Amino acid sequence: MNQYERNLSLLTEYFQNGCKENCSQKLGLEVEHFIVVKETGESVSFYGKHGVAELLERLKPCYSHFYYEGERLLGLYNSEYSLSLEPAAQLEISIAPRREISEIRNIYHSFRRQLEPILETWGYELVMLGYQPVSQIQDLSLIPKKRYDYMDAYFKKTGTMGAHMMRGTASTQISVDFFSERDFVRKMRAAYILMPMIKFLTDCSPIFEGKIQEKRMVRTRIWQRVDPRRCGIVPGLFQTDFGFASYARFLMQMPLIFVVEDGRAVSVGEQTAAQLWEAHDLTEKDIEHLLSMAFPDVRLKRYLEIRGADCMPFPYVMGYLALIKGIFYQESALEQILSKKVSEKEILEAERSLMEYGFSGSIYGKRADEYMKDILGIAREFLEYQEKAFLDPLEQMIEEKRSLTDDYEK
Repeated sequence: MNQYERNLSLLTEYFQNGCKENCSQKLGLEVEHFIVVKETGESVSFYGKHGVAELLERLKPCYSHFYYEGERLLGLYNSEYSLSLEPAAQLEISIAPRREISEIRNIYHSFRRQLEPILETWGYELVMLGYQPVSQIQDLSLIPKKRYDYMDAYFKKTGTMGAHMMRGTASTQISVDFFSERDFVRKMRAAYILMPMIKFLTDCSPIFEGKIQEKRMVRTRIWQRVDPRRCGIVPGLFQTDFGFASYARFLMQMPLIFVVEDGRAVSVGEQTAAQLWEAHDLTEKDIEHLLSMAFPDVRLKRYLEIRGADCMPFPYVMGYLALIKGIFYQESALEQILSKKVSEKEILEAERSLMEYGFSGSIYGKRADEYMKDILGIAREFLEYQEKAFLDPLEQMIEEKRSLTDDYEK
């Protein structure tokens, strides 16, 4: 076994160790927010008086663990959730996996109750959109995190929208467990099959660079123009031998941008993981860094991250959680999603149709609104009784053929 094969094996073993034999049906939730000046909608900087750095310091006494880079406080943690910052000081809450959607809701509301008195005093508010409501990217500074400096410089060479992705966007991400390699494959394929619908239903980006947008799915369009070697659909997804090793090969051939040595980020540019570790084994820290530098629509760690949704008003976040729970933790629901054979090309065609025609578009040969009703019907069937109502906002959108961006314009 050569070193490349050895490292593929280490990655595959890492993923195998993520299998939860008694799959507990837990969901993890991450939501990114914009902190803006209430009167103007302009983004609040990390720096300066009443900046996001000062906000974290004000919140610090409420938390038991902290993340620093150098002398800068960049993250806060407790047993229920963590707070961290995206490149232009978007505030992300990451809620530890929970089985009950109502428990996730309660934790999120607790976070808001803690944060909002400070924001109110300073004249700020949290905005739940997929793109900055007022500020433009040339006016937004990166936080003092070397990782983001290297990514910012690198993405200028790989596409036209890296800066917009880093500074302008905010997402909602849901994590699900898998209990075997086969279960991972089925869930990743199902997530990609549903991805056009997810991106469209959660499209909450009515503004781009300070102007109302006629185009749908702005955040999706941005991600398509960042870096094709690490974004989009994982290669070989629908091949019969797709599995942990396939994802490992995808990672090993990806330019790594930077590595962490002695606690510091060091630029490596176009060098791939295969080249960087051609003479020694991947450590667990190496693997975790490698995983964090891939940005496909569905990302594998020791769980699956479904990454296609915009940040959106919280009732729709809850609806999205219910949709994922109703589909991904019921074998018969998954089977209904996977029963129609779909190709990578057809996924991209469905995305393009939704971008152009919205609810009147086509998803895998079916009118989009009818397809979405069917999928939500499957999720509703398999949810516990007390969680079915979380789907109501999404179902109402489809029934009225009304998008979240339509709500914003009204």
